[in-house]
Amino acid sequence: MKPFLHHLQIHKSLRCICTLLGALLLPILLSMPAQAEDELIVADQKGQQKALLEAAGAAKDLPYHIRWVEFEAAAPLLQALGARAVDTGIAGDGPFLFAWGSGLPIKAAWVIPPRGAGSATAIVGAAGSPISSPANLSGKRIATGRGSVGHLLLLRLLAIGAIPAPAPHIVFLLPAQAKAALDTNRVDAWSTWEPYISLAVISGHGHIITDAAGLMPNNSFFVANTDALARKKLILADFYRRMTTAYNWGTRHQTDYSHILARQTGLPEDVAVAVAQKLIAVPAPVTPNVIKAEKEVLDTYKSAGFITRKDDLSDAFEQNLTH
Repeated sequence: MKPFLHHLQIHKSLRCICTLLGALLLPILLSMPAQAEDELIVADQKGQQKALLEAAGAAKDLPYHIRWVEFEAAAPLLQALGARAVDTGIAGDGPFLFAWGSGLPIKAAWVIPPRGAGSATAIVGAAGSPISSPANLSGKRIATGRGSVGHLLLLRLLAIGAIPAPAPHIVFLLPAQAKAALDTNRVDAWSTWEPYISLAVISGHGHIITDAAGLMPNNSFFVANTDALARKKLILADFYRRMTTAYNWGTRHQTDYSHILARQTGLPEDVAVAVAQKLIAVPAPVTPNVIKAEKEVLDTYKSAGFITRKDDLSDAFEQNLTH
């Protein structure tokens, strides 16, 4: 592992710069508890939530201030949540339950169901690679984020026997590092999520080997730390309702949303269109049926030895936010 990381050449791009800045700023963020009661500190990934909220006009006449903090992936976002550096943020069910299972004081309060039937999580092979199915991944080197939805997809494929022995060697990397590793053939595949899937495929630098359709719930959640849920419950409820309004707008105006997403995040226009098609769904409060479906995710991590937390799964969710 060390020689691999030592010789890994990361592309000199804006994404790499953002990764470096994130690594430098995260310790500072983690040391800063959320401050004003009338301010909501929201963690975002690739600017997607901010772009949607502003595009829909759902941020008008806010009775509180939103401070946005950008993260490259769910893992550091959830760490910041657990450290009370941010109040809320969006994460897939895999990284959320992985973080909750490690003991972080966080809860999922609002669910975003999958629109792309699981296609927003996939394993990508390099352009020209002969790998075309999960069976071809046996013994290969696969990059993904530890505890990410990409990691969860790999564990599910292993659990159902879709990837035969010998098991692949999983290399845990952040997205910018994983992309560089795939582009330079340091790894054979990359198990990732949107917008990185569309960035790789549409640019011609990769192809989809398999996706998560039918393998896991594929939900995403608005997650908050328990301190924010106690101190800012009404603000959080209002923010989630506004995001629901924004997502509803997005389902009706995908082209408009994709234009704004491209402008605010720097994503190529065709990539932004693909991301909008896969990620725009209608959020809603968490229900018992949602929790029941997520038991499969928790069991997958437990079976692989990544989670040992004994608490009841219902403790990971906030079901009374609107009451």
